[in-house]
Amino acid sequence: MSRWKPSQGAINRGERRATSQSTHGVHAGCIEDMWLVAMAIVSRVGGDPGRAPLSGPAAPPAPRRPERLVVMETEGWAELDAASKAAFAALLARLEAAGVTLIRRGDHPLAEHFEQGIAEARAISGAITGWENRWNTRNLLEQDPDGISARAKAVLERAEAMTVADYQAALAMRAEAQARHARIAPLADAVIALACPGPAPVFDAESPRPTGDIAFNAPSSMLFAPVVTVPLLAVDGMPVGVQIMGQPGQDTGTAAIARWLQDSEK
Repeated sequence: MSRWKPSQGAINRGERRATSQSTHGVHAGCIEDMWLVAMAIVSRVGGDPGRAPLSGPAAPPAPRRPERLVVMETEGWAELDAASKAAFAALLARLEAAGVTLIRRGDHPLAEHFEQGIAEARAISGAITGWENRWNTRNLLEQDPDGISARAKAVLERAEAMTVADYQAALAMRAEAQARHARIAPLADAVIALACPGPAPVFDAESPRPTGDIAFNAPSSMLFAPVVTVPLLAVDGMPVGVQIMGQPGQDTGTAAIARWLQDSEK
């Protein structure tokens, strides 16, 4: 199952424009179908008001081998299990053997600067979305106190403890991260990273993150960047995705690189 999170606002969200980081994307069995579905949607509804809609060819872009890729670790890297790290390392070795130059955070100061800018992506994204969702969640809670989970109530409590200045500070950190992302554009064609911190966990409603950890996903959301996720790896018999992330507005190029990656691993 391939997943596409387009550039922020590139697919119209209609009344579902819940927060400044929410995005409408496409899940499909392959990148080709993903592209066709997205273009069919955009041809009918366009992008968000004030945002450039998704643009590109009607047919899926041809696979394109990247010359250089920046390897993104994120704050989730330190918590990643050894088997997932090994599977990702093996994929990176295959890419290097295919002639792709990989730029890791220790290879270039701008790559390290970028990693530092997204080092608190979970907290920044949580603060922004929590603040922006708080009125809606408060309304739901007042209408049906028993219909809101304990986790959602805890998120609301943290959001309502924030001040306007706290929200502005989170927005400023997001803007700085976006600027750092833009600065690595000359280094490589795109960014490559794991899409999740290992295999999917067993659902636990009492866990702080019952549906999984957003450590590898929060950066692209706060950067407003297009991402294509491809299920390339397997760890302990479970799928683990790999993501290709481009600069905002570079959806076509991002999909082309992801398609090459998908085809090269067949």
